[in-house]
Amino acid sequence: MRNWLYLAGVLQLSAAGSGCVTNLDDVDLDGLDGAGGDSGDSGAASGGGASGSGTPAGTGSGGPAGTGGDATTGSGTPAGTGGDATTGSGTPAGTGGGGPTATSSSAGGGDSGACAGVEDTCRFEGGVEIDCRRRFMYGVNYAWRDFGADFGGQTRWSQVGISGKKGQVLADLQDMRAHGVDVVRWWIYPRFYGDQITFDGQGNPTGLGGTSVQDILAALELAEQAEVNVMFTLFSFDGFHKTTHNPPNGLSVWSMGPIVADSARRARLIENVVRPIARTVASSPHRHRMLAWDVINEPEWAMTGPSLHGGDPPFEGDASKFDLVTHAQMEALAKESAAVLREATGAPVSVGSAAIKWGQAWTRADVDFYQVHMYGWVNEWFPYNKPLAEYNLTDKPVVMGEFPSNMDGMNVSYDRFVSDLYDLRYAGALSWSITDGNFPWSSAKRAVKAFADQHPCETRY
Repeated sequence: MRNWLYLAGVLQLSAAGSGCVTNLDDVDLDGLDGAGGDSGDSGAASGGGASGSGTPAGTGSGGPAGTGGDATTGSGTPAGTGGDATTGSGTPAGTGGGGPTATSSSAGGGDSGACAGVEDTCRFEGGVEIDCRRRFMYGVNYAWRDFGADFGGQTRWSQVGISGKKGQVLADLQDMRAHGVDVVRWWIYPRFYGDQITFDGQGNPTGLGGTSVQDILAALELAEQAEVNVMFTLFSFDGFHKTTHNPPNGLSVWSMGPIVADSARRARLIENVVRPIARTVASSPHRHRMLAWDVINEPEWAMTGPSLHGGDPPFEGDASKFDLVTHAQMEALAKESAAVLREATGAPVSVGSAAIKWGQAWTRADVDFYQVHMYGWVNEWFPYNKPLAEYNLTDKPVVMGEFPSNMDGMNVSYDRFVSDLYDLRYAGALSWSITDGNFPWSSAKRAVKAFADQHPCETRY
């Protein structure tokens, strides 16, 4: 069992498995047993792109057009906005030893105090250490089965959340596991589509909606059954698309931009969304399957202005599509989220940076390990096989959180790429993506398995 906060109780859900759980302090708690890309245009939704009313066909992997992709999806009318559903501001009281034991994620190779003297026969130097196991974090991006609907569902488009499609999701996860996957990077709220989060009339988040709680718990249950681990990604730059309202056929989609830019509104996001997600994970008997957190996917595409740290190039997000925020505002989102996630669960936290060109951007964001993404346009100017010391990223582990599973645009084979990362002491490799047809999993999974078979010990937590 990982070193988690030992909760006083387990979240009880209604047999109906629906509705809006907005305040976890109001949920009955009983005893808990302590068990435990950026590669060109990323695709638009069917129904007319950013303001269309159709069901999204799924967005691609990463950045906007001109910098590596345009992850736009359909949008439309509201589904149950409003309400007065604030969550409690406190984290659940711990029992049996209080708060979580900190996980070690230093890249220096020294044991943390909690792990001193613990034998680790599969130790991978440079890896992310979790529960005294230092490993090469190996796996894939699932990202989503239905973009924006996996957690919370989307009734307007007749899309159910994970709890309503368990058979399909379990089959996906079992297929990943059969082909060597240990860690699955999985997005929770890439955009604020109708059901998942409730909002007041001013666009302030007031709580988790739809089947969000049930879906988070179902994801962990299915991960346990499939014997894989999860890195949950809370948000994505996609969420900074400008607010759209398109009744009566579509959804209202609120932008994250004005929320993140305002400290008071950002605090509501942290208390009413981030904290309930963390507490839901911590309440699960399968919480040990939630290996790590990623606060936000590729935030740089939703940023503008100079970088605060290390001489990185400025951020030049597309203001015609996104409500852009400054580095300081996005860094505040990362820091404030990390504090809550770590307090509630003890799991390490990262930010899914779009490219190593912004390698210093998150070095002061209170993350436990760095995460960078690599596609052909990045590799051309910032080669993947350049030592991390030359990128000035040696103080913490560095996970390659996205790269094309079919190596499109990379001019290198999958095996060579991942083996080079392993030899360069990157902390992991998670290819993109199971459900993105531009990078077919069917043709990539044998290579994924082959590397895992070469390193069966170091690639399994």
